[in-house]
Amino acid sequence: MKLKFLGTADSAGFPVHNCQCMVCTYHREKGLKNLSTSAYIKVDNSVILLDAGIEDISNIFDGNDIKAVFLTHFHADHCLGLLRLRHSAQEINCFHPNDKDGFSDLFKHKHSVCYNEIEGFSTQTIENISFTTIPLKHSKNTFGYLIKTKNKTIAYLTDCAGIPKKSLEFLKSHKIDLAYIDACYDERKEVGNHLNYKQASDILDELKVKEGYLMHISHTTLEYILKNKIELKYKYVKAGDEFLVD
Repeated sequence: MKLKFLGTADSAGFPVHNCQCMVCTYHREKGLKNLSTSAYIKVDNSVILLDAGIEDISNIFDGNDIKAVFLTHFHADHCLGLLRLRHSAQEINCFHPNDKDGFSDLFKHKHSVCYNEIEGFSTQTIENISFTTIPLKHSKNTFGYLIKTKNKTIAYLTDCAGIPKKSLEFLKSHKIDLAYIDACYDERKEVGNHLNYKQASDILDELKVKEGYLMHISHTTLEYILKNKIELKYKYVKAGDEFLVD
């Protein structure tokens, strides 16, 4: 059983259109790209999606049984792929936080997607894997997820500008094997809709995670890290990275 990242960037991804920074230039020259943060758990020929912000997600998983989609929130870079995925020949369950507006006309034209609104600290079990919602601070109602497999406890915490006290205490009550947290900004920005890598690292320290990783990086943050030769306490995950979670 593997957790794999389709993308680990912010909403702009990279390369950014016509941007000539060193990060975008490198990715463009090498034919590489890193899209919006999105991941999935693969169980045999089935998948469970953590967000669906990549537009081509219906083709990426064509031929796979999608057991469920767990949305963190309804910003476009986390649910854009549902616009096409909803036309699937398969009925797909999507679990999400309360959001009366949702995104685009997803609620109006549901097609094959069944939307299931869930509460904070509630648990859904799919394929013997439990997903517990963790309320986060963001500009939209947003959940992270505490994911438990047979032998691993995983914290998936994107997007967030902070973690409420109740959520933090809940996370601290678990021994977390793998944690992935929003670290979109560099140290020059301390206030916004996301964490910077120092703030995110402090949270990982407080949670005493066994392995911690940063995600939701922007091209400007990555360029700042590279230009200033900054040694991070925790690594950023890259698009294509995968982790054993049995």
